[in-house]
Amino acid sequence: MTLTGEQVEVPADPRAFHTLSLANGWGDGAPLLPPTDDAVEAVLACTRHAPDHVLCVLPPEYGVATVELIATNAAMAGVQPEAFPLVLAALEALTTPEWNAFGLTTTTSSVFPMLIVNGPCRVPLGIDHRAGCMGGAGGRGSMTIGRAVALCLRNIGGQRAGDTSRTVFGQPARFGMCFGEWEERSPWPSLAQRRGFDAESDVVTVHGGKGTFPLADIHNDDPRDLLFLLAKSIAYPLANMFLGNADNGEVVLAVNPMWAERFAAVFADITDLQSYLHEHAWQPLDLWPAPNRDILETKGRVGLRDGVHPDRVYLAARPDQIVPVVCGGLGSLHAIALPSFGESAMQSARAQAVPVASQ
Repeated sequence: MTLTGEQVEVPADPRAFHTLSLANGWGDGAPLLPPTDDAVEAVLACTRHAPDHVLCVLPPEYGVATVELIATNAAMAGVQPEAFPLVLAALEALTTPEWNAFGLTTTTSSVFPMLIVNGPCRVPLGIDHRAGCMGGAGGRGSMTIGRAVALCLRNIGGQRAGDTSRTVFGQPARFGMCFGEWEERSPWPSLAQRRGFDAESDVVTVHGGKGTFPLADIHNDDPRDLLFLLAKSIAYPLANMFLGNADNGEVVLAVNPMWAERFAAVFADITDLQSYLHEHAWQPLDLWPAPNRDILETKGRVGLRDGVHPDRVYLAARPDQIVPVVCGGLGSLHAIALPSFGESAMQSARAQAVPVASQ
């Protein structure tokens, strides 16, 4: 295997390498692993692509992302070679035009790629999908795959807060966020299956998420009542999806397995669950001050398109824009919403996990 990237002499001492990475702007503040030739070659051995293959062009500065450059960032993030195809799949998905990568990497919003993994790879690669799956579980795959994607956007795409990215606050997920769906505890087909993939495929779905929005309940025994409150909660008045076109964007609603069982007893078909959530994900027009009401009416955001309910402002145009996934621990109290940027549509890609050595 011939590496063609620029060679840089770096200190052998990890603390000195950390200092150098920060001085040169390669890093995200946390320590990195030196991307030595052997480390990069080990990563590259787990993809069909040649090192000089151009996988994509990454905004905001439209850096050319060769597989070798991606592998270099993955090696720095500590990605185990077998997980590298998931990094490639995530970058493939987020550079699909409908994801709107330039808009999401340059906006004032906090939005960032949130990776949802389906398939048999979740356990062997350490993709967190049980307790603490959105932070704190410590699975190697979750921590390193998400970070590798973030480093690629930084080091290849040129995303820099306050410079090429106008983000006001950012969010913890800008370090990298990757979690899995607990498919074995879901009463419905997995997210990947609902998006057209088979159950044996390893699939990455990239959602443009603005952050984690915690939801909790200890009072409701009726699953419909609880779902009603979840719908009202994700339709909060200053949600990004109320700012633009109702046709764009999704809200991912992560529910714990115990709640999923309760909901499935009423909604065995997940599309019926989505329809119920969509039906109630609205707020009354008079909730907003008069100037806001005028804007919402001008943008055609009031009522359904058939003229029904002219006093309601719906979060989304369609039920499929509310996307349930099952994950998290067995404490039957919590859900997490991942609100959308709005001007984006989630995208999925299959990980092509076939090492060159086996070809």
